[in-house]
Amino acid sequence: MRKDFDMSLYLVTDRPLSRGRDIEWIVEEAVKGGATVVQLREKDCSTAEFVSIASRLMDKLKPLGVPLIINDRIDVALAVDADGVHIGQSDMPYATARRLLGNDKIIGLSVETMDEVVEANALDVDYIGVSPVYSTATKTDTLQPFGLQGLRRAAELSRHRIVAIGGMNEATVGDVIACGIEGVAVVSAIVSADSPCDVSRHLLSILNDNRLPWSNIAKGLSMPIVERMKNCSFNVGLMQGTLPVEQFKRYLQQDIIYIANYGEEMETLSAMLHDGEQKALFSRLATDAVESEKSLHTMLSERFGVVEGVQMADVTREYMAHTRRYVDAGNVELSLAALLPCFWVYAELGRFMLKGCKCNDNPYFDWINTYSSSFMEECVDVISVICDKFAHNSSAAVRAEMLQAFIRSVQFEEDFFNHAVQ
Repeated sequence: MRKDFDMSLYLVTDRPLSRGRDIEWIVEEAVKGGATVVQLREKDCSTAEFVSIASRLMDKLKPLGVPLIINDRIDVALAVDADGVHIGQSDMPYATARRLLGNDKIIGLSVETMDEVVEANALDVDYIGVSPVYSTATKTDTLQPFGLQGLRRAAELSRHRIVAIGGMNEATVGDVIACGIEGVAVVSAIVSADSPCDVSRHLLSILNDNRLPWSNIAKGLSMPIVERMKNCSFNVGLMQGTLPVEQFKRYLQQDIIYIANYGEEMETLSAMLHDGEQKALFSRLATDAVESEKSLHTMLSERFGVVEGVQMADVTREYMAHTRRYVDAGNVELSLAALLPCFWVYAELGRFMLKGCKCNDNPYFDWINTYSSSFMEECVDVISVICDKFAHNSSAAVRAEMLQAFIRSVQFEEDFFNHAVQ
């Protein structure tokens, strides 16, 4: 079960860096400035003192709806009924922590390598802390920093919400949040500041100014998959006109099945929209796009002798089940996110292929021309804007689920092309 909490500005306490000031005062000031999560990290105090500090912070934060996360110490979290814990790779195993804390508590996990990012996908943690993004004095026992490129790659590979750890300050958080992650974990930039409130407010402003629209994040995280599609044998052959006809026919047979289902889902989704202007625009584009694809299918089927009524491939069935479960559940946000890639991926591929194909003798030019059209671009733009509006009004947890639904659909598109050449 996903917990609904905002990780945008994630404060991590550190008394040695607090200039002798009371940790409770620092936390109060940071929250006034906009800190959305507080992690209490105490490495050198007694258990009794740790529990005492945590209890007082819970009293202050709970009425404000700001989660208190305890670093490492499950016993302390249990003692004060904290909102969750953050554990590292060498701390208590996740399964044990979850069993002790229960399903309603937040559990975050630090990951320090790309392998650990991938391994964390097998765990139902509530977020991962990618650490460190930059080298920092507060994270001296970690491996090579991820950097911005590594952070983007982690965001692409992970199925979890991500908070960036290490070197987060006014100079770095703008570039970091633009990588498509959800939040930044800040230590010294806040706890050592003259005014934790002012710094927190400024950091949150930078984050909001540099956070990309939801659709930009989704497309950016999925672009490496699209780049693979551009270079897969099916699409290279399509662009060059050398794709074996039998492979194209195999693809087209499955696409005919998929588009029939897709049209039904788009119609259902249109009925879910309550905004009159959105509904009318979405309905028109969806109808025109599906009819355009069906016309293309008819023309190409006649040209290449494609026989309909073939058995549905596993990838087609699984892709349809992926989108159908959101539509059948009446979940507008996740339905939009899962259905957008069908437009976006084909528009990206069509535009790319148009530049490299020989229009005068390519037998697949009509396919390329359809998906490189300005109409396809309009469909992508309109649905992206609608997605962004829904994402903006949704919780952080829902936005994260939208990303997962979008990226999974993009992966299915890749599988769809690869199936044709098997």
